[in-house]
Amino acid sequence: MVTSMKRWQYGFTLVEMVVTVALLGILLAIAVPGLRQLTLNQGVKSATFDLFSALEYARSEAIKRPGEIVTLKAGASTDGAWSTGWRLMASTTKLRSWTVATNVSVADKNSLTQVTFGKDGHVTAAPVLEVKPVTSITGVEARCVLVDLIGRPSSKMGAC
Repeated sequence: MVTSMKRWQYGFTLVEMVVTVALLGILLAIAVPGLRQLTLNQGVKSATFDLFSALEYARSEAIKRPGEIVTLKAGASTDGAWSTGWRLMASTTKLRSWTVATNVSVADKNSLTQVTFGKDGHVTAAPVLEVKPVTSITGVEARCVLVDLIGRPSSKMGAC
């Protein structure tokens, strides 16, 4: 038995589609600013954690390798800028390198481009590294990574 379908039962009208697209646009306009803030916050947190863990790793390698100079150098390659990343060197051997997201800025308040660890884990000069987003957005706070002269890193929220 075949039933006949009326024309209005086949799909949706142009008016229904326009209303649906308009509602979707409004919802996206509300959600996008919060998503940008979330993305920047996560980028700052990630860069801070990477820097903190790199400093801890450098200290442990310096203690483990007493005959070598262990240095955490700014720049993923040789550019000397913390914002591009950093690399861990044991004498002339590169142990590891890190890169930073392009929307995050990392700078040392003391203008240091490297952190050298002694055989006991102490540093020769203590860096004060500030990690913040490239563009200022409400709700995205900078973070500070400090290293004391004993070589222990610490981090805190807020500007350095």
